[in-house]
Amino acid sequence: MALTDLKEPKLRKDALVLTGVSFVLSRLLIGNLLFTIPLLVLQARFSNRREALAPVALVALMIFVTELIQARGSMKVGEGRLLLFVTLFIPTVLLVASAVWTAMAGHRTLYRYLASSLFGVVASLIVVIWFSRPTPALLRLDEIYWQTFAGLFGHGTNGNVTEVALKTLYRTALKSAGAMLAPMCMVLVGFTCFIAMSWSKRADDNFTTTVSRWSVPEQLLWPFLGAWTVVLLLLVFKASYLPMALALQVALSLGVLYAAQGIAIIVHWLLRRGIAISVRKLVTFVFLLAFLIPGLNVLVIFALPLLGVTESWFTYRRYEQGV
Repeated sequence: MALTDLKEPKLRKDALVLTGVSFVLSRLLIGNLLFTIPLLVLQARFSNRREALAPVALVALMIFVTELIQARGSMKVGEGRLLLFVTLFIPTVLLVASAVWTAMAGHRTLYRYLASSLFGVVASLIVVIWFSRPTPALLRLDEIYWQTFAGLFGHGTNGNVTEVALKTLYRTALKSAGAMLAPMCMVLVGFTCFIAMSWSKRADDNFTTTVSRWSVPEQLLWPFLGAWTVVLLLLVFKASYLPMALALQVALSLGVLYAAQGIAIIVHWLLRRGIAISVRKLVTFVFLLAFLIPGLNVLVIFALPLLGVTESWFTYRRYEQGV
């Protein structure tokens, strides 16, 4: 297929600028979670899907080359290679998601999102299984993380927390991260794709109404209930960490879909009351609550999916329409 879009000077210039912005964001602590947004905004301006994938591939190449150069001194030892893998995990998930989202332009939003999230979910399950089997390199990496954690949080307690208590906190945080890795990937993919989509459709007066009609297909109700039933059974029978973590990842991942439906219900209520609402700001606010504010994030994690799933039995909106 002949190249067409990149022959346009303005689009070529914008592509170079946004590709550079994306790479710079990937070098920042918080930007590392959001760096694909410029790429996702950019892809909407392409009619040629192959060309739309070029900026994603370029950013991926720059990130991988940069990380390999930075890690070249530690690649000879196992923990160095593992650290590189951990460092590249989220960027890889987001880049793959961006490529899939770009390639599936024209498909229903739900299908694009599920396909874009699939790699991150499967990779998360594999990582948890892999990391649950300690190896010498993994144990050494764990010690590095523990020393970093103790250095960050141990000094701030003024000696009021014992090393045993601090190590228990570290283990709890580590296990919680493992159990929430897949849903976290889904949230990151969903947030970046939504922000880009809402920006591209900022002139569309019907976009907010479209969001207010989002709903999860009825066929997913039983997998959702089944996954949480498995989690409860594992709790009752005091299962080991690995099966519990895997079950939680599946249950929470399905919960992310119902959380999106919960947001749609809230948007619908606001629209019915004539309240002007910026969906992009609302989703950003929910995202910040979920990731940055302890305590309130529990409300987001459980309340929104609960609101979404209970619409299977209670009518919160006058219409039901797929994503």
